[in-house]
Amino acid sequence: MAAVIEPKNRDRKGVVLDRLAICVSGLCLVQCLLLPLLVVLTPLMSLGIFGEEIFHLVLLGLIVPVSLAAFALGYRVHRNRQMLIPGLAGLLVVILAAVFEHDMTALGTALLTSLGGVLLITGHWLNLRSRRQACLAPQR
Repeated sequence: MAAVIEPKNRDRKGVVLDRLAICVSGLCLVQCLLLPLLVVLTPLMSLGIFGEEIFHLVLLGLIVPVSLAAFALGYRVHRNRQMLIPGLAGLLVVILAAVFEHDMTALGTALLTSLGGVLLITGHWLNLRSRRQACLAPQR
């Protein structure tokens, strides 16, 4: 019974990448939602690492390759394009927020990045669900 539920060996990397991408996107979402509140409450917080441009670039540098790899590996297993719509849209929104961060208000950047994070998390969740369904489907 456990062999039916366990993902195939080649699929484990994709599952790990999806879970990692959900965690990184979740961290980004939490940071974007909490930072404006913390900045209002404690002006000194904006001087910390969370307010630095390098922090956003490091997160973006993690999110993009991990997400693309997870989506590609998942698609190879389940061939379901449904997860690509929110996933790739989320990546595009997060990249746009990072590129145009200087032209937007802090609230605008936080809202745009949060939207991208939610879309990314949705895409990875759909990818995980599709993988699970593919693993549980009867083999021909």
